[in-house]
Amino acid sequence: MKKSTIILLLFLLSTTCGTRKPEQEGSMSAADFTLSALDGETITLSELKGKVVLVDFWATWCPPCKNSIPHLIELYEKYKDRGFIVLGISLEDREKLEKFVAEYNITYPILLGTRDIAQTYGVQAIPKSIFIDRKGTIRKVQTGFSPELAPVFESLVDSLLKE
Repeated sequence: MKKSTIILLLFLLSTTCGTRKPEQEGSMSAADFTLSALDGETITLSELKGKVVLVDFWATWCPPCKNSIPHLIELYEKYKDRGFIVLGISLEDREKLEKFVAEYNITYPILLGTRDIAQTYGVQAIPKSIFIDRKGTIRKVQTGFSPELAPVFESLVDSLLKE
């Protein structure tokens, strides 16, 4: 194996193993919520059953969050017609979020979050990405982001869509 491959594997293991909690991934239904989107639509998670959902907790001031956005947009655009949706959840005010969404050309729904929903999902650091399968079961939780995770995310979404 090449040294760069080994380093990448060690990095991926270190960023995913420490965030896994057995009760969160694969054995627990995602907690339902209803939140308002910036476009005025109301989105209820349980109404998205049958789709693969990526819930992404983030903030405009967070550098790893900013780095993840182009990858999330690309993932959303590639798979949205196959039953995939990204829900970005931020606790910041609407005006700040609207400016940021316009600047970054975010195409997926951005929801106005609450402390309660962040607490329900155990958000202690951001970005926090929660992958939910078509049945509403949490399949992966990832805290943090680096570009090396983009192909991991894509592979997971593709796999969940095929189930």
